[in-house]
Amino acid sequence: MPRDRFKEIIKYLRFDVRSERSTRIITDKFALISQVRNSFIDNCISCYKPGENVTIDEQLFATKVRCPFIQYMAN
Repeated sequence: MPRDRFKEIIKYLRFDVRSERSTRIITDKFALISQVRNSFIDNCISCYKPGENVTIDEQLFATKVRCPFIQYMAN
C-alpha cells in the first residue's frame, strides 16, 4: 500500500464515539481503541487452544518515550 494512501485511511479511521470519549478516558487509558482491543482478545481466546507444552517469552524495547506504567529493564 502506498504511503499516501495509508495516511489518508488513517486520517479518517476511528474506533470510538467522540461524544463518549471524555467520560471513558477517565477510567480507561485505552478508551480510544478498547472496543477493538477487547474484540481482538476475545477472538484470540476463542480461536487459540494451547497444548500442554507452551513457552512464553517477553521482550522490552528501549525507548525514550514516557510510559504511564512501571517497567523494569535489566541491562
